[in-house]
Amino acid sequence: MRNVKTMVYSLFLSILFFIGIPASAADMEYSISANIPENQVDKSQTYFDLRMKPGQKQDLSLNISNAGDKEITLNVIPNVATTNQNGVIDFSEKDKEIDSSLKYPLTKLLSKEQKVTLAPKEKKVVSFSLQMPEEEFSGKIVGGFYVYKDESGEKERKSEGGVQITNKYAMVVGVQLTEKDDSVVPELKLNTIQPSLLNYRTAVTANLQNTQPTFVNDLKVVAKVSKKGATEVIHQTTKEELAMAPNSNFDFPISWDNQELAPGKYSLDLVASNKDKEWRFQKDFEIKAKEVKKLNEEAIEVKKEPNYWAIGGIVASIVIVIAAVIILIVKIRKEKKRKEALAKKRKKRKNKQGK
Repeated sequence: MRNVKTMVYSLFLSILFFIGIPASAADMEYSISANIPENQVDKSQTYFDLRMKPGQKQDLSLNISNAGDKEITLNVIPNVATTNQNGVIDFSEKDKEIDSSLKYPLTKLLSKEQKVTLAPKEKKVVSFSLQMPEEEFSGKIVGGFYVYKDESGEKERKSEGGVQITNKYAMVVGVQLTEKDDSVVPELKLNTIQPSLLNYRTAVTANLQNTQPTFVNDLKVVAKVSKKGATEVIHQTTKEELAMAPNSNFDFPISWDNQELAPGKYSLDLVASNKDKEWRFQKDFEIKAKEVKKLNEEAIEVKKEPNYWAIGGIVASIVIVIAAVIILIVKIRKEKKRKEALAKKRKKRKNKQGK
C-alpha cells in the first residue's frame, strides 16, 4: 500500500481581513497578540492595519506568552499574503515565489524572522522594524507574522495503517499597510495551463493572477475544457466563494474526472466573476505525452483509456499471422496438387511402357 503523507494544518488566525478573531486557542500552549500603535486605521481590529507614509520607519511588536509547563521555542516569520490552490488567502508559505506583479513584498520591508524561547509561564515582547518604500504607492501591502512551535528536535509523526499524519498548529497576526484611501480595481490574468495531480487525481491547472494591490473577494470561477476545434465540454469545474490576496496568483484546478491525461490539443473557456466585475478568458493549450506519462502512472482511481496504438498493433499482428497461415496453406495445397499431377503423369508413362 502506498504511504500517503497527510499534512493537517490547524491555523488559528488572528486576522483574515474579513473576520477578526483573537490569536489564541484552548488547546494551544502559547498565545500571541499585536501591540496596536497610534497609526492603526481600525482600532477595533486585532491585526496591524496601519496608515503609513513613504519612507516611514516604525517598530511593530508582538506579545507572546507561554501558558504551558515546559520551555518552548517559537518561530516568528514575516510572510507575504498569498493565495493557495483552494482559493484561500494564506500567510504560511515562507518559500513561495513572489508574484511578478508585487512591487513591495512585506518581507522586504520588515526585519528578518526570529526564534523566541520562552520558559514555562513566561511572557515576552518581540519587535520587528518596518521600513516603508521611499516611493508613494497605491492600494495595500499585505502579509502577516506566521508563528509556530519549533519542533525540530521532537518526533510528532504517527503511523497508523500506512498513513503518516503530521499535526502543525500555527497562529498568524496579519499586517496591512496603506498610505491613502484610494480605490484600486482588481485585475485578473490567465497565465499558464498545464497537466497536474490534485490529491493524486488527474487534473489540469489554470494559473490565475491578481495583478493589483487589492483583494478579490467572493470570487466564482467556472472553467470548461473541450477538444480544440470542438464545442462539446469534456471537463468542467465550478468553485465559489474564493478569495485572492493582493498581487498574488494560484493554480485553479480543473478536475479530469479520474480519466487519464490524454495527449492532444484542447481549449479552455474560463469565467471568473464577483459582484463587481467579470473576467472571461479563452485559451488553447496542449498536453504532451512526455508531460503526462509519470502523472498517469502516479494517479489513483484513474479510468484507463484504451491504448488504441497497442490494440492496433495486436490486430495488425493477428492479421499478419492469419495471412501468413493462409499463404502457407495455399502453398501446401498447390504443392500437393503438383505432386499428385506429377504422380499421375509417371503412372501413365509406366502404363504405356508396359504395353
